[in-house]
Amino acid sequence: MGDEFSLEDVLIILQRRFWFFLIPVLVIVPLGILTVMLLPPKYTAKGTILVESQQIPTEFVRSTVNAYAQERIQTIRQRVMTRNRLLQVADKYTVFPRNTRLSESERVDLMRSDLKVALITIDRGQRSTKDGTIAFTVSYTARDPAKAYLVANEFMTLFLSEDVRSRTAGASNTTEFFELEASKLRAEVGAIESRISNFKVENSDALPEHLNMHLDMLERATRELNSTQRSIESLEEEKRFLETQLVSNVGPENGLSQELLRLESELARLRGTYLDTYPEIKAKRDEIAAIKRQMAPSADIQRLRTALRDAEAALFSIERTDAASAEEIAASEAVVEAARDALSERISRETRNGATDISGVQMEGRLAIIENRIRMLDRSSDGLRARIKDYETRIGKTPTVERDLAGLTRDYENTFQEYQEVRGKQQDAQLAENLEENRQAEKFSILEPALRPDRPTSPDRMKLSILVIFLAFTAGGGIGLLAELLSATIRGRNHVSNLVDEHPIAVIPYIPGHKNKKPAFLSLFAQRKIGVDNLPETA
Repeated sequence: MGDEFSLEDVLIILQRRFWFFLIPVLVIVPLGILTVMLLPPKYTAKGTILVESQQIPTEFVRSTVNAYAQERIQTIRQRVMTRNRLLQVADKYTVFPRNTRLSESERVDLMRSDLKVALITIDRGQRSTKDGTIAFTVSYTARDPAKAYLVANEFMTLFLSEDVRSRTAGASNTTEFFELEASKLRAEVGAIESRISNFKVENSDALPEHLNMHLDMLERATRELNSTQRSIESLEEEKRFLETQLVSNVGPENGLSQELLRLESELARLRGTYLDTYPEIKAKRDEIAAIKRQMAPSADIQRLRTALRDAEAALFSIERTDAASAEEIAASEAVVEAARDALSERISRETRNGATDISGVQMEGRLAIIENRIRMLDRSSDGLRARIKDYETRIGKTPTVERDLAGLTRDYENTFQEYQEVRGKQQDAQLAENLEENRQAEKFSILEPALRPDRPTSPDRMKLSILVIFLAFTAGGGIGLLAELLSATIRGRNHVSNLVDEHPIAVIPYIPGHKNKKPAFLSLFAQRKIGVDNLPETA
């Protein structure tokens, strides 16, 4: 195509197809310019909102809203440009005539297309943690300048209020979250504290902090048991000695004991010879019974012995009672000691009053006291053994209790530490919420409000007119070229050279006839090829 068409060919085509070129231009240009002039004017109101940094240094108070300004602007833009919001603003300022037949979806689409949000950013470098957005503009385009002004300011107000609402809600949600977490951890800490308290109550006899005390009490009880055993051994030895003396009848020769021994020997000799019904045997028995009655303790001594046994039984019963207090045991022991002292005093008194067999009565009284003392020491030994066993059980149980208690304590310390951390975060979140409520954090503020436009921003009639003229000339040239391509004609020497594969010898200018005259500025460039016969006149 580049070899076939040259400037000369173009001028020839233009001369030949002049009216194909001129008519579209004469038709399109007036109609296009008229259309441009009839386009309705549109007015754009634009305001600027500044993104202000946090007023208080972040080293002291850190905001819980971490979204970049650009992200927040886009989020708020989506919230502001919802279907309901757009329809509310359109109805509030009567953006569309009431008699319009536009549907709600069409009105929403028109509102969205007329509302523009543009970011103003600076380059903070690759290592910056901020997005560089320092401001953004909100503009609205309408045919009525007053409506453009009102709607633009309304959307700016919505941006500001939505930013405040979203930041405050975000900070409040953060505070509520940490409050809930702190409440949960507080309940867990309380539950673990209750578990530790109950565990200590259930294992109060084997707590690790009481181990040294239990060891000391075990050692003391062991020493008391050893001392009691030695006392029992000493009393047993004394008891055996007194029994030996009582059996061997140590005492005065004419005592009741010697007489009783003599009578019992005679009774045994008579029984070897006679039957039990023998009168002399009966008489000996009567004498022996009389001496025994005479040697028997008095009624007061027997009564005191019975009182001592009863006191011992009462003490033994109290000691076996789990709910018995130390005061009750001490009082019962005092009763036993008093009964023992009373018996001993009564025996001494009867001995001083001249009883027949002084040594026998004394030994029997002493034996009664020793037996009572042995019984008391035996019960004390049993109690000491039980205490020793209990202390040994406690000491053996202490390592297990210490391990379980250490686990509970560790859980408590970890949970309490986590609770303290959440409490700290909750306080920081509360400070951040106060920061948002007092508008001291990063915020949007109006730098330049939207003003009422005094001249239309569109359409640009001059540019559109130039564009119409350009399109008209383009259309005319295209139509002329298309007409030339559809007709079989010779377009100059280049075309001839291509057809005959030879260069023309000479070129003579085109000589139009009186019926086929063209404009002078085009005929100057028209030429004909020599050596070609019967060329059409229009060639």
